[in-house]
Amino acid sequence: HLDSFCVAEDANGEVVGAAAVERYGAAGLLRSIVVAERMHGLGSDLVRWCIDQARAAGITTLVLLTTTAPDFFPRFGFWRTDRASVPAAVHASAEFQGACPASAIVMQLDLGDPVTEG
Repeated sequence: HLDSFCVAEDANGEVVGAAAVERYGAAGLLRSIVVAERMHGLGSDLVRWCIDQARAAGITTLVLLTTTAPDFFPRFGFWRTDRASVPAAVHASAEFQGACPASAIVMQLDLGDPVTEG
């Protein structure tokens, strides 16, 4: 299910971050934004990359679960929501069915209608 996956490397080729988006129909699940060091802007770059990839793929809703960074994601437009509001396909994912703890905060971002060429 990993439709878009990004690995960030430093100038020496060392992995310093990663992020992914899983697609579930018109919805996406933002997965595991990880960085070697915080407060250098890499996490923000990775989130923006994921949002851009999701938009380009026609995803209209992006969802995430977090136990550690609920104050980080609102700057990108994510807001807290409840599990019942998440698209059914995302709710059926392994993350929502137990891979992430029930105490994880659910956040959502609406990306709007997909762009169609015509």
